[in-house]
Amino acid sequence: MKSTTLIDKTCNFASLGIFIRPIRSGPESELVTWFLKWFSETNPIKIPRGCQVTIFREPKLESGFPDLVIVIWSVKTACSWNEIRNDLTQEDIRLIHYLVREGPSSYSELNAIFSYNVATRLEKLKAANMVRQQTNFWSARPLSKIFAVRRIISIEAKINELGTALEQAHLNTWFASHSYILVPRVPRGKNLITAARALGIGILAKSSGIVEAPLLPDELPRSYASWLFNEWAWKTAFCEDLVTT
Repeated sequence: MKSTTLIDKTCNFASLGIFIRPIRSGPESELVTWFLKWFSETNPIKIPRGCQVTIFREPKLESGFPDLVIVIWSVKTACSWNEIRNDLTQEDIRLIHYLVREGPSSYSELNAIFSYNVATRLEKLKAANMVRQQTNFWSARPLSKIFAVRRIISIEAKINELGTALEQAHLNTWFASHSYILVPRVPRGKNLITAARALGIGILAKSSGIVEAPLLPDELPRSYASWLFNEWAWKTAFCEDLVTT
């Protein structure tokens, strides 16, 4: 298995529910391409033993298309999963995230919240070995068994409009454990660094590398979108037509 894999528009995974925006030429695209080369040459992130790195370039989410999402995940954890997980939908993922977040829930509670096809979704999650049924309650199996991702790092590249970049990077924290903006250089003065620090956003500069590391937010998964990257990284891991960085 490749230690680092890049998922971009050259990889066709629409059948897996992964949609990637075509690369648009321009200075920001060139900055992202530079970062990918720099990342592969310098290995700036310490990867835990037994983990793989999957990088998504402009994946489609409800919130938009983040420039890069770097997913660090445990192969050992994912290797124990069965093929039924391939068929999980986003609604199934929303349901398992709810159970992880809220704890054991009765069928009536779940039906009141999700309403549509809850029984079918629960049985599918049970077949995927992700939930347990205990009398009248359903609960998620231990997170360490069903969630392989250790870190999700989002990166937004901007040449100008750095305030907008910070807004986008902050929005990405709905799914990412670490969020950065990528800029050619940090402007003089402390305004950008101060604003980024207040939001818990990191700064990467082409001219000087990591300028500001983000504060560590809550543990993953932060939302059902964190689960999407968990599933996508696993699903694409053994395909042969990917691009290695």
